[in-house]
Amino acid sequence: MSDDNSPPQPTGIPYERAANLISTYANNTYFESNAWDLKIVFGQLEQPPGGKAVIKQNLAVTIPWTIAKLALYWLRVQVEAMELQSGKITIRQDLLPAEPPPLTLDQENTPLARELRELILKIRAEFIAGL
Repeated sequence: MSDDNSPPQPTGIPYERAANLISTYANNTYFESNAWDLKIVFGQLEQPPGGKAVIKQNLAVTIPWTIAKLALYWLRVQVEAMELQSGKITIRQDLLPAEPPPLTLDQENTPLARELRELILKIRAEFIAGL
C-alpha cells in the first residue's frame, strides 16, 4: 500500500519496472486452474447504451501455485491495511459469492467433491462474517 511508485520488496531482491509494463483497470476477475498453475483473467463491465451488459476480458496472467499462495497473503495484507486506514470495504449483497449448488448424486459419492463443497461453504461463511 505504498503511495510512491516503488513496488514493495518482500523478497529482498530489488524490483525494476520494465519500460513496457502493462497497467490496466479491472472490475472483474475470472479464474482458470489446472495442476500446474492458476490463470487470472481480468475484465471490465461494459454497458453499451441500449445493448446487453457484458464483461470484456482484456488481460490474463498465469502464475504457479506457489505465487498464488503468496499473492493470497499479500492481497490480504493490502486489504486489511486499507480497512485499518479507511474502514471496512463494503460489498453489495448482490455481489456476494453465491452459495455453491447442491452436489449431484455422483458428486455425493465422491469424497473429494463433498470435501470441496464443505471447504467452499466454510470459506464463504468466513468471508461474509468478516464484512
